[in-house]
Amino acid sequence: MACASASLPPAEPQVTHSPVRTPTVWPQALPEADAASSVVVLAAPQPQRAARLMVRGFFSAVQRESVTELSALLGDGATISSGPGSAPEPVPKVWAARFKRLEYGADAKAPYRDDQLGVFSPEELARLGSARRYALEPAPGELLAVVTPREWPSAAGPRHFGRRIEFILGTTEEGLRILRMFEDFRLP
Repeated sequence: MACASASLPPAEPQVTHSPVRTPTVWPQALPEADAASSVVVLAAPQPQRAARLMVRGFFSAVQRESVTELSALLGDGATISSGPGSAPEPVPKVWAARFKRLEYGADAKAPYRDDQLGVFSPEELARLGSARRYALEPAPGELLAVVTPREWPSAAGPRHFGRRIEFILGTTEEGLRILRMFEDFRLP
């Protein structure tokens, strides 16, 4: 939300009946509110569409097995954690190793369904309470994107993804970027 406060006009010479001006004070911006009985100020919505496009771009880079395209979507120092007890590692390093061992470009189908992607602000996660548990928690101003990837049918082959991938997305100087990831997955 963008608002500017009005500054007071320069002091006028003393006049006996001059009106006193006070600056307008706006109420706090809210993510949602009922405007039936008063005027409300709404906060700008979280960039849900941009988050969804970022996740789509990530999976497109994976299908093309392009570390360069993948790196363009990452914030400086973006890391991925691979389950309990694992240390975070640089995302490009982890995916370069996966591209060498597994074939990600063979299937033309999308690696996930759009209805299997959720995007949550910290406030939305707080409202969900214990109904949903995720490994990553977004800080104020960040978003958590959670996707359940499809697994390619393979009679004897290894899995290509974990059962769920979590992304922390945040705004950098370059725009929205992936800052951290979690995927309970280990290379076969």
